Amino acid sequence: MGTAAIIVIGLVAISVIAVIGDVISKTTQAKLKFKASTGGTPSGEIERLKDRLALLEARVEERDESVRKLQDEVRFVSRMLEDKSSGGS
Repeated sequence: MGTAAIIVIGLVAISVIAVIGDVISKTTQAKLKFKASTGGTPSGEIERLKDRLALLEARVEERDESVRKLQDEVRFVSRMLEDKSSGGS
């Protein structure tokens, strides 16, 4: 019975050590992946993209303003044409 108990205790100890080692290695790998993913993009590239985004937003606003002006001009011309057609009849 003594030999059987030693064998069982040895198997349990080996299993526990294996599980603890596996947990530690997976935790370490997860931490390394997290550090790599947060530091993977250089801050200079992020700043460059922010600048480009600001430039594109400004261009969109300029185009929106141009479209609004063209719409106002079209309304004006339409009113002028309506006035001439109704006044001449």
